[in-house]
Amino acid sequence: HRGPRGPRLSTVSASPFVVFHDHEVLLSAGKSFDITYVRLKFHTSRPESFAIYKRTSEAGPWVPYQYYSGSCEKTYRKPGRGFIRTGEDEQQALCTDDFSDISAYNFDNSPVLQDWVTATDIRVTLNRLNTFGDEVFNDPKVLKSYYYAISDFAVGGRCKCNGHASECVKNSRGRLVCNCKHNTDGDDCNVCKPFYNDRPWRRSSADSSNDCLPCDCNGKSSECFFDAELYRASGHGGHCTNCADSTDGPNCERCLDHYHREAGGSRCLPCSCNTVGSESPQCDNRGVCACKPGVTGEKCDRCQSGFHSLTEAGCRPCSCSPSGSTQECDVNTGQCRCKDNVEGFSCDRCKLGFFNLDPSNPQGCTACFCFQHSSVCDSAEGFSVHAVRSSFSRDDEQWTGQQRDGSSVSVQWSPSGQEVSLISDDYFPMYFVAPEKFLGNQMLSYGQNLSLSFRVARRDTRLSAEDLVLEGAGLRVAVPLIAQGNAYPNENMQTYVFRLHDSTDYPWRPTISHPDFQKLLHNLTAIKIRGTYSEKSAGYLDDVSLVTARRAPGVPAHWVERCTCPQGYQGQHCEQCTLGYRRARPELGAFSPCEPCNCNGHSEACNPATGACDCRDNTAGLSCERCKDGFYGDATRGSSDCEPCPCPAGATCAVVPSTREVVCTNCPTGTTGKRCELCDDGFFGDPLGQSGPVRSCRACKCSDNIDPNAVGNCDRETGECLKCIYNTDGFFCDRCKDGFYGNAMAGSAADKCNACSCSAFGTVGRQTGCSQVTGQCECLPNVAERDCGACQPGFFNLQSASGCERCNCNPIGSTNGQCDITSGQCECQPGVTGTHCERCEVNFFGFSSSGCKPCDCDLEGSRAAQCEDDGRCACARGFVGARCDTCEENFFYNRSAPGCQLCPSCYSLVRDKVNQQRQKLQDLQTLIDQLGSGHDTVSDQAFEDRLKEAEKAIMELLEEARASKDVDRGLLDRLSGINNTLTTQWNRLQGIRNTVDATGTQADRARHRVRDAEDLMDRARQELDKAKDAVGKVDIKPPSGTGDPNNMTLLAEEARTLADKHKMDADQIEKIAKDANDTSTKAHNLLLKTLEGESKTSQEIDELNKKYELAKNLEKQANKVQAEAEDAGNKAVKIFANLTSVPPVDTKALEDEASKIKKEASDLDKLIDKTEKEYNDLRDDLRGKEQEVRKLLEKGRSEQQTADQLLARADAAKALAEEAAKKGQSTFKEAESILEDLRDFDKRVNDNKTAAEDALKKIPAINATIMAANQKTKQAEAALGNAAADAREAKSKAEEAEKIAGNVQKGSAKTKEDAEKAFQDTNTLDNDVGDMMDQLDAAEQELLRKKAEADRDMMMAGMASENAKEAEDNARKAKSAVKTVLTTITVLLDQLGHIDKVDLSKLNQIDESLKRAKGKMGDSDLDRKLTELNDVARTQEDMINDYDRQIREIRADIANLNDIKNTLPEGCFNTPSLERP
Repeated sequence: HRGPRGPRLSTVSASPFVVFHDHEVLLSAGKSFDITYVRLKFHTSRPESFAIYKRTSEAGPWVPYQYYSGSCEKTYRKPGRGFIRTGEDEQQALCTDDFSDISAYNFDNSPVLQDWVTATDIRVTLNRLNTFGDEVFNDPKVLKSYYYAISDFAVGGRCKCNGHASECVKNSRGRLVCNCKHNTDGDDCNVCKPFYNDRPWRRSSADSSNDCLPCDCNGKSSECFFDAELYRASGHGGHCTNCADSTDGPNCERCLDHYHREAGGSRCLPCSCNTVGSESPQCDNRGVCACKPGVTGEKCDRCQSGFHSLTEAGCRPCSCSPSGSTQECDVNTGQCRCKDNVEGFSCDRCKLGFFNLDPSNPQGCTACFCFQHSSVCDSAEGFSVHAVRSSFSRDDEQWTGQQRDGSSVSVQWSPSGQEVSLISDDYFPMYFVAPEKFLGNQMLSYGQNLSLSFRVARRDTRLSAEDLVLEGAGLRVAVPLIAQGNAYPNENMQTYVFRLHDSTDYPWRPTISHPDFQKLLHNLTAIKIRGTYSEKSAGYLDDVSLVTARRAPGVPAHWVERCTCPQGYQGQHCEQCTLGYRRARPELGAFSPCEPCNCNGHSEACNPATGACDCRDNTAGLSCERCKDGFYGDATRGSSDCEPCPCPAGATCAVVPSTREVVCTNCPTGTTGKRCELCDDGFFGDPLGQSGPVRSCRACKCSDNIDPNAVGNCDRETGECLKCIYNTDGFFCDRCKDGFYGNAMAGSAADKCNACSCSAFGTVGRQTGCSQVTGQCECLPNVAERDCGACQPGFFNLQSASGCERCNCNPIGSTNGQCDITSGQCECQPGVTGTHCERCEVNFFGFSSSGCKPCDCDLEGSRAAQCEDDGRCACARGFVGARCDTCEENFFYNRSAPGCQLCPSCYSLVRDKVNQQRQKLQDLQTLIDQLGSGHDTVSDQAFEDRLKEAEKAIMELLEEARASKDVDRGLLDRLSGINNTLTTQWNRLQGIRNTVDATGTQADRARHRVRDAEDLMDRARQELDKAKDAVGKVDIKPPSGTGDPNNMTLLAEEARTLADKHKMDADQIEKIAKDANDTSTKAHNLLLKTLEGESKTSQEIDELNKKYELAKNLEKQANKVQAEAEDAGNKAVKIFANLTSVPPVDTKALEDEASKIKKEASDLDKLIDKTEKEYNDLRDDLRGKEQEVRKLLEKGRSEQQTADQLLARADAAKALAEEAAKKGQSTFKEAESILEDLRDFDKRVNDNKTAAEDALKKIPAINATIMAANQKTKQAEAALGNAAADAREAKSKAEEAEKIAGNVQKGSAKTKEDAEKAFQDTNTLDNDVGDMMDQLDAAEQELLRKKAEADRDMMMAGMASENAKEAEDNARKAKSAVKTVLTTITVLLDQLGHIDKVDLSKLNQIDESLKRAKGKMGDSDLDRKLTELNDVARTQEDMINDYDRQIREIRADIANLNDIKNTLPEGCFNTPSLERP
């Protein structure tokens, strides 16, 4: 900076940065700079002593920079011309009387030097004038002539940005700051940005930019500070603060104390350890707390199993009996959790009805059995543990096998394995059946284990619900092999254990009660173990053991009960009745209750087992409760009251209770009645002789043609049969009814009488009767069969009802003379048609006894498919042959064009030459024939010589023909090889096609099998549904005794058998379906491979077909040439033979002719050679062309693929374009909708604007206030203040109106109609108040939005002014709405002033409406909103003032710069260039 001249530098410059004071010059930069030089030019002589000071901050101390003095020691106490040595303070100020150099040689690595050149302010202190010794004379006038004058003051420097910025810019407050990079911040880039504190801030150097690095907070914090200790320890100094998600640590890498990491996440969750049950509030990384003794749970909030009462010391152990409890107790009371059959606080005693507290029993105690006669029992003494075993160490120990149908089979015993086995041939299961030692009374095995060792031959085991079966006492239970925790069977021998108990933990099915299970074991009749599980499988059984007990010393068997029996029972299990008691139901055996004996006074004792009394006095029955057979009376009276019956011998009798009449019962066979005096139903006779002599009752004889269950089958006196069945008739039902035939005496109902069923079309007069013996109906002419239901052979039309007509089939065209019985169509030979087989079918010929033959005309070579009578077809152009399937000479067949094509012109030349040769040979033959028939004799030696030459020429021609034949033969060999190859390929194709056909057939067969299986399963389901419905409808009654099974039992057995059969069928169907599926899969794979091979083979076949066609054409041509050559050879031989026998002739003509022929042959040979050469050249050219064509084809295919790809991409692009177009259309529609909304919004704004203008016109005072507010923001605040006052006034008026309404309610009166009108007006008022509130809310929202816009763009004062204007408009609207409310209230008050009578209910509604309006005004907080509006206006005013201040400062700076410009000298000084930053 440069300062003006002056005597004492006491003036203040216009610049805000340089200040001139007494003896001082102060330069303020307003920011830290790196000072590069300080230069002073004195207009006068230099001062004798002056000093330069600096400071590094605006409030910092002044530090000496440099001293300049001719008397350093005296003035500044500094040595003159001093210098700084290595290691000394580089910041000390030196004193010199000369110019100084402040250059540094280690600036980048010396923080001291970097700080030394830093300055925000420079001060130059002028301490002493240089008077050149005049001070000695102390002449005031002379001394006043000396002064300080500075002509140039320049300071060079650059913004101090510590190497982290390349420029300085002004901030929002107009101060100069560095434009920092490298994540640095501060006016001088002297600190790191927030969150960039991972290493200490360093000045940027030439070697490194020393960027500030971001802190690693794992995404959990955006704040950190530099931690020097952490940096020294880890090399990273960023220490994160305010970590989120409850994390902690320098990098938020761990959880806070008493928190843990969320599983699979990054958050930390609180441990929430229970303060009572946990050792500490800290948990592990899984959130599990460390618990005190006996405490469990992730949060240690509950007692462990077997502990209770959670306290500070943990949980106390439960004092539970291990035998009767689950080792758990109530966590609060310590009450033990007992097993099902145990009770007591510690679970140490059995419940009533149970005994034997056993730790191995899941129920704790066993239920008392006692044959259900007692519920009190205890463990019996004297019983020890015993086991019934089968180890198969010597033989099969009488184990047997059983098949599905119940038949027995033998088991196979293995001496080496000491095991038994069963092997099945099908899916049906086979069972091992236990011997007698495991059966019988095994009641002592209840609750004990049945164990066995078992294995299978292979692992494909399909278990069932009945792998182990127990049967006995009419009960049957079963269990799967893997039940009760057992393993799945495999090839290794495994042990299986089954507990014989009725608990639900041991799933015996069906579920039966405890007494029934004991009952089953009491009479165990069968133990069956399933041995086979799949087709052709084997099962192996070993080490079968059944635990039981016996009365003997040994390990005590505490599970054996000893019952305390009630009265009338005795025995260990109360299984016997005491003396004087008997079984109430003897059929139940020991399960029957005991009751006292009761013999109705006819006996004193009874059998305790059966309960039968020893009866007397002609009584009988279990309790002597009835009379013996043949006696009648009341045996229960206890006296001799049974008297003999008045009936025939062997009959019994009974007394009718109502009449006391004795009636005979159980009369002899065939008799009935009160005294057996009548014949019974089905019998006849006259036992009392009432209609004649006495006749005993005999059975009616009706030839077994009556229903034995019917009543009245015959007359009881005569024996005539009355109800014959089976279509029989007669006195004894011994003949057939009319219209039926057969043997009425046959034993089977099906062989008895059958209906005649005569055909109505074939019988005479449509009769229905027939011969009762043979059943033959009377038939019409040419009609046959018993029922006249068919025509005789060779006749038809039975439906005519007049007899059958003759077929009249052609004996040549028909096969057997028979015809259709309805249409009369004869059965024709192949190819023959017509109703009587009288002609050939279309496209057939040759009508004969073997039929007609097909014309088989080639579709392409013939003009029509129909041939002539001789079978020859009409050929198209170029085709010959009987079927028109061969191309004629000089034509060839090409697949690319229809029909036979004419050969090229070259072949025409060959054909013409061959025809010429043929003609010449024909002429030669004619000549020879003429010579042979001539009569002149020629004898000339020359003729003989010429004849020899002709013979020689002919021999050469013959040799050439033979050579051609050899060449043709080679060509034929090649064609034969090609044909063989083609045949092989064709055979392969046929084999492939046969394979495909076989595969398709197999797939169809598999589909049919699957379809059959599905149909079978559907039928099975239907049958099962029917069976289910039938079973649901059946009322099964239990059997009345223990004898033979009833019908329902048999039906159940049959149903079970059918179910097993259906199950096996289902297994078989499943296997068939699986096989069919596998076959279909194989067929599908084979078909895919076949199709792939067929696609390749089809290409090869196409190529071979092309070669074959070419070869075929060549073969045809070769055959023709060969035939021609053979013909030529034969003719030559014939000519030669003729020549040998010709007489001498004139050979001149022959020589000429031969020479001519030879020449022509030579020309022909040359032509053939030329043609062959041209053909070879053409073939060579075609090979190159072929390669080019193939390359072009490959290129075309590639380009086609590329085109396809491009097309696909084009399609995709098109789809994207269409989708984009759709989106564009949608966007366009949305834009149109938005535009419509904006237009509507603009319209509403204009409407609001119009309304606002109208309001302004109506309120001139407010309009004047608003116009003033447009000039200054303070006036806007005043306008807002007026609006607030108006709002408060409206509020007070509303309150006043409310008071007036209350007063009017007390003492005024008005009509009902006026009150209703007032109520409507009040509603209108309410709506107006709501509208006012909406407008106030809109004004508030608009102000907030405009405030946000003003904050985002603070440099635009005009926009702030517009915001204020809009705020004022909203305030005007609010004020206008308030004024409208006041007007409405005034009108309401006027109306209320004229009220005569008031409806109190309406006034109450008015009161509520006013309260609601008041509440809304109170809720809207109008005063607060107006205050906020005032605050916004003040903020905007402050912003405008700040803008004005900045503008003034800028203008002052401009003026200062102009002053400096004016003070600069016009000349050019020798000033060194300033150092640029």
